[in-house]
Amino acid sequence: MTPTRDLRFVPFRPPVAVSAVLAVVRIAMLVVACLAMREADGQMPRRPQPGARGFDASVPGGNPRDLDGDPLAGDDDPDLDADRGLTRLLARWFPDPVDPRTSLEEPDIREPGPDTANFPNSPYTLPRGWVYLETSPLMYTTSVRDLQTATYNWEYLLRIGLTDRVEFRFFGNGLTAAAAGLGDGATSGFSPLVFDTKIHFSDEVPEWFMPATGIEVYVQTPWGSPAFDVGTQPGIMMLFRNSLPWGIEAEWNVGVVGDQASGDAVGFTDAVQWSFEKKVAEELTLFVQGFKNQAALPRVADQTVLGGGFIRTFGRRFALFGSWNAATDRAGPASTIQLGGAGAF
Repeated sequence: MTPTRDLRFVPFRPPVAVSAVLAVVRIAMLVVACLAMREADGQMPRRPQPGARGFDASVPGGNPRDLDGDPLAGDDDPDLDADRGLTRLLARWFPDPVDPRTSLEEPDIREPGPDTANFPNSPYTLPRGWVYLETSPLMYTTSVRDLQTATYNWEYLLRIGLTDRVEFRFFGNGLTAAAAGLGDGATSGFSPLVFDTKIHFSDEVPEWFMPATGIEVYVQTPWGSPAFDVGTQPGIMMLFRNSLPWGIEAEWNVGVVGDQASGDAVGFTDAVQWSFEKKVAEELTLFVQGFKNQAALPRVADQTVLGGGFIRTFGRRFALFGSWNAATDRAGPASTIQLGGAGAF
C-alpha cells in the first residue's frame, strides 16, 4: 500500500479470529485452483514464443547437449550452454526443463511487457536470465480531504527470470514525500522494500476460453524510513489474461492483501484489478484499467479507482508508459498520475 503516515482510510474489518479463518479459506481455494490449473497444463499446448529457436545443431545457437532427441530433458537444457553468463548460472541453480528456448533469445520489453504500466499484473513471467527494470519517476497522488495528504513516489520494480516459469522481484514505492496537513508536517523518506515472486502456471487456451494463469505472492517488509513503516504486509494474487475479439487483451487479478496499519494483528482485504488493452499501432498500446481496494502490488490502496493510459515501446529494449486515474468514492484521491519507463536486459 502507498505508505503514508497512518492517515489512510482504513475500512471496517471483522475480528482478528474471523479474518484469519476467512484468509485461510481464501488461500486454500486459491491453492486448489492453482493445482487444478497446473494439472490441466500438462494436457494443454504451450503458447509458441515469438522467435524461439530450434535445437538442430546446424542452427546457430543450437544445443550441442541434445544427443537423445529430447531437447527438453533436464540434462539437455540448452541454457547450460547459453552465451549469457547469468542464464548459464541460473540454469545450474534452478533447473527447469519445461521450455528453455525463449531464454536463449535477446530480452524483449514487448513480451511479456512491463507489469507496473497498469494496475493488474500479467500471468506471464520472464524467461530464465532476462531482467526487467521498471521505474516511475512520477507517481503523484492528490490529497483526500480529512483522510490523506498529497503524496509523491518514485517507485521501482526489478524482475529477474529464475526459470521460464518462476520470476523473483524486488518492489518499492521508493523515494516518498507526503505534504503537510492533517496536523502533521511534511514528511519524506524511503518506502518499505517488498519481496515478490510470480509463477506462471498455464498458457491461454482460446478455444476453451481458458485464460493464461499465474500466481503472485509478496511480503512488504518494515525495511524503510520509520515514518512510512506500516508493518509486515503479505499478499497473494491469482493472475489471469484472456484474448478478446477485435485484438483486445484483458488482464485481471483477484486475491487477498494484508494490512497491519490498524494494530499488531494483520487484517486481510479482498482485492481485484483489471485492464483492457488494445494495440493501436506497431509500438503503441492503449488501455483502460481499475481496481477495488488495492493494486496488484502495494502501491495505491483502500479505494475504488478507474483510469486509462498508454504503453509506448521503442524496439526490444525500452518502453515508456503513463496513466491518469481517479477514485470513484470519497475514500480515494481526485486523481493519481503516473509516468514511467522500463528496460529489458
